[in-house]
Amino acid sequence: MKQVFYVIVASLVIGLPIEQATGITTYGGNGLVRVQSANNVYRGDLWGTINMDYTQSSGSFTFRNGTGAINVLYGVRHYFEIGLSQTLYQDRAFGALGPAIGPLRVSLKGALPTSAPSSLNLGAQILFSIPIGNASNVEWESYTSPSTSVGGMIILSYDSNPIDLNRSRRLHINAGFIYHNDKNAYVDAEDPNSSLNTINTSQAIFGAGLQVPLRENIHFFTELTGEYFIDINPYTLIATEASKISPYIRLTPGLRYQLGQFYIMYGLELRAFSSGQFAEYDNQSVYPRWRAIINLKYRIFEGVPPTYRYGRSMRISGSSYYQYGRGGDLDPLGIGHGVIQNLEERQELLDRVEEELEDIRQQRIKAQRELEEMKKSMEEDPG
Repeated sequence: MKQVFYVIVASLVIGLPIEQATGITTYGGNGLVRVQSANNVYRGDLWGTINMDYTQSSGSFTFRNGTGAINVLYGVRHYFEIGLSQTLYQDRAFGALGPAIGPLRVSLKGALPTSAPSSLNLGAQILFSIPIGNASNVEWESYTSPSTSVGGMIILSYDSNPIDLNRSRRLHINAGFIYHNDKNAYVDAEDPNSSLNTINTSQAIFGAGLQVPLRENIHFFTELTGEYFIDINPYTLIATEASKISPYIRLTPGLRYQLGQFYIMYGLELRAFSSGQFAEYDNQSVYPRWRAIINLKYRIFEGVPPTYRYGRSMRISGSSYYQYGRGGDLDPLGIGHGVIQNLEERQELLDRVEEELEDIRQQRIKAQRELEEMKKSMEEDPG
């Protein structure tokens, strides 16, 4: 029955799904809206998204603010990905400056390698914000510097089902730091003191995200994210015009829906705590009370999932079993659910099946020849 075993395994591997990227965050990495996942996309995966958001005010005057960005995410290695996020449209809600192009964000994210799918994963991310257009230091947005900024983040992810992330309840925790090299960014010839500034803005960033599958193609998620100014350039907009410098903390519940090759993620960002006001602009809050978010994602190229070759992982040899399962969860043939992670073994499996089938064919030919020789011998010597 060994040949039957190989045929079944090969058939399973050929038809099984692979991991999907959850989304591309505003920072450019794999994750939700702002919260990053420690799980990277597969090597060779290429994803593209359009991220959009909108908010407006209430009161004596109506102020509107919208943002639009395009993102690409590429899996360079199984444990390393590169993401780019370019803001193409950024409203500047207050004043008469009008919309402009925002910064280019670059994400370099790696994960700690594991020999098999793990419930607990640890990753790290390096972030760059490069000024491209004129939209920086904008009201109602997270602070962006007119100079290049750099940051880093530690990422921890927990999965209830690391074998099939699409059916897993997932928890992500992020903590990081952003350094804005902006001490000379606001020098004003009319204010001699501005050239004497020695303070660069720096921020602590943090977030936690929960993702729960409702159906196979529908996931509920919620995020709690925040930014806190450790140091702030006294000539930034929030320092000069706001009634106080407060942290930006928000709660973002939403849904992620798969429609064929497209993935739609939408949510409503709610400000968790009160913030200061801009007295000059009808006492509008420093950060908006709400923000509607929608992300459209599409997989451009499909990559290759990792092959796990250690411990209880798959090993292609004459007498081995495919025993990568959870807690000994194996079927009667000894096939564990972890087989779905090994699509890279397709060709090897098929080669093994072909070899086994060829051996069977040769054995049948040999047996047939021996039978014919025996029959011929009996006919020649009937006694």
